[in-house]
Amino acid sequence: MRHISSTLATVAAAGVLALAVPGSAYATNGFIVIDGIVHTRPSGCIEIPQLSSVFNVTDVPALVHNVPGCAGGVVQIIPPGLAVQVPGTHSIFLG
Repeated sequence: MRHISSTLATVAAAGVLALAVPGSAYATNGFIVIDGIVHTRPSGCIEIPQLSSVFNVTDVPALVHNVPGCAGGVVQIIPPGLAVQVPGTHSIFLG
């Protein structure tokens, strides 16, 4: 009985971990345009080193973080189909 409980706990923990990890390995559908440069099927973190125009043409919201590396807080959400100005030294997460 102890072995079955241990196995079930391990399987349950693996399932929770699989659901908790963001889907950054999967690219989004569509593209994002940053200062006229098209990034097709973007995923993960994109650095914004200077004031930039960002047009989100994906199927997911783009999360703007207030520091590079997609760390820090989310300061803005760019919904699909919207273009905005993003200040420099920020980053955008799509996933």
